[in-house]
Formats: sequence, structure tokens, C-alpha cells
Amino acid sequence: MVKKSKIQTPDWILKGKESPKVKKIGKLFKVRKCPKCKKDVRVAIGEIGVWECSKCKWKGKNPNEEELDEEEFMKYLDAKGEEVA
Repeated sequence: MVKKSKIQTPDWILKGKESPKVKKIGKLFKVRKCPKCKKDVRVAIGEIGVWECSKCKWKGKNPNEEELDEEEFMKYLDAKGEEVA
């Protein structure tokens, strides 16, 4: 009979942190931001799949994407000055 080794508790549990693979629960909202200045980007009119930043004039196809849960998204909209019904 082969003796099995004991399973060790992962470091992130011993340190009291959340699992690195835990996804946020509930509805998620994606916010795209400029990779240079971290401000909001918008779709470039007349160009397919291209995003542009109105602040630093960056243009590209790969803006940074951030997932926010509903509470974080509402705070984001408040900070941005958007009206929430």
C-alpha cells in the first residue's frame, strides 16, 4: 500500500485572503478605460472595432477592461456625474 502525502493548506487561505480564482457574484458591468491615461474611452465613429480617448487622443483596439459589480458601478457613475434613476 502506497502512503499518500497530506494536502497542504494554500498560502492565500493561511493569510486570510480571498481565492485568486473567485469571480464576483451578481450582475457585472464592463468599463473600458484608456491604457495611457486610465480615463473612459468611446467607440471611434467610422472605424470598426477602434476605441478612442477624448482626453489624451489615444486610438486603438485594446482598451483596458474592468469588471464592476452593481455597487461599484453605481459609485463609478456617481463619480462620473451621470444621473442614475
